[in-house]
Amino acid sequence: MNNEEKALIKAKRIQCIIGIIFLIPPILCVLGFVYLIITNNDPGYDDKACMAYKWIFGYDYNGADKISFAPIYIGMMAFIGAYLIKDSLIYFFIKDEKPKEKAKNEE
Repeated sequence: MNNEEKALIKAKRIQCIIGIIFLIPPILCVLGFVYLIITNNDPGYDDKACMAYKWIFGYDYNGADKISFAPIYIGMMAFIGAYLIKDSLIYFFIKDEKPKEKAKNEE
């Protein structure tokens, strides 16, 4: 394995880590949304789950609807994270060939 291949593997691993970082907030938002559906919380109450509902979906407690760009932002983060992980996840499973080279040199 030459230096160019090692550099490519390192770059793809970094790309995969950045993609995972981009995917964490969308996954948490989906889990929060599922929690709101399962517990059937009405957004009129003043608890932390409903504050998340207000932030994500732009719901106002006084009945006025506001536009929130958070769903667009979260969706774009999910697309970017999936795109970064798409071709780079396999590089986490490629092992370095140093132990094999050492074993060949010892023989």
